Amino acid sequence: MIFTKLDRFIIKKFLGTFVFILILLMMIAMVFDLSEKINDFLAGGAPWDEIIFVYYSNFFLFYGFQFIYLINFISVIWFTSKMANNTEIVPILSAGVSFQRLLVPYLIASSILVCVTIVMTNYVLPGSNKARLEFEAEYYNSKASRLNIRARISENEILYFRNYHGVTGDISDFSLEKWDGDSLEYILYANKAKADSSTNMWHFDILETRIFGEFNDEVIISQNVDTVLPFKIKDIVFRSNVVESMNNTELDEFIEKERIKGSDQIPLYLIEKYKRWASPFAIFILTIIGMSVSSKKARGGLGVNIAIGLAIAVAYIFAMQMTSVAAIKVGFTPFLAVWLPNIIFAIIAVFMYQRAPK
Repeated sequence: MIFTKLDRFIIKKFLGTFVFILILLMMIAMVFDLSEKINDFLAGGAPWDEIIFVYYSNFFLFYGFQFIYLINFISVIWFTSKMANNTEIVPILSAGVSFQRLLVPYLIASSILVCVTIVMTNYVLPGSNKARLEFEAEYYNSKASRLNIRARISENEILYFRNYHGVTGDISDFSLEKWDGDSLEYILYANKAKADSSTNMWHFDILETRIFGEFNDEVIISQNVDTVLPFKIKDIVFRSNVVESMNNTELDEFIEKERIKGSDQIPLYLIEKYKRWASPFAIFILTIIGMSVSSKKARGGLGVNIAIGLAIAVAYIFAMQMTSVAAIKVGFTPFLAVWLPNIIFAIIAVFMYQRAPK
């Protein structure tokens, strides 16, 4: 294939428009985010240099690549519609360049974005997200509270508590069961407990230990008990978006640990894992759709094509949300939940490509 001036022109337009829209949308998002969080940042004592260079620099990277397929889609719609309205596409097709050949520079530019996105999502963003989340933990909504926690600590230990208060560290209805096969060996129960967030130290005002015997049970009640347990509260209670700061190896290990604990959040973590590969390939699909929609000059001008493009973008996001909710709530396969929108919109892309002006 010969690389022509037209190819270079379209690739330059594509990537230039993409960078412009990426910066524009992220700046708008950062302004709105700052206006919402500024009081909390200042109340938490966050220095301005960390707000700008730690939080918002990583905010830009995370959300920019989180929605890169949509930013790419808007870019394609925008600059292709301008070319169509300036009557640039019709002469190209009339000169003997096929629509299929015209699509080639679009796919080259989108391939660049796909490769960059895969590298960023799987190898760069986890470290970037870790810095952002650590900043939030120190200066923003750091104290997570949870209700009705049930976790398998080991193969024969099950932990339950009704409520954990993130600010005070107080726990209500603490219960730790130790099993020996199918037999319950003992239960540690406390109406109130307190956990040190950084160590394995636990405090119980009143701790009831029930040891199950073959014929009789033994109950031991202790007061003001300080003890070390083989787990920390932060191993049990954490923000669900902590997986955003894990690389692929760490994420696989984390999912396996949560599977052993019997966590009901496994589908959510698997969705994060599969999205790191599915979202980049959505760039190809939405590029074809965007080019097919906007390559024809519309009577209503640029606004019509943008409206159509936004409608398709909303439909794609809705499909992603629907399948993700189905995976989390009703047991839909997470892998299929992530890839199904791509499959559906790939079919739409083929249909729209066939109907595009030739």
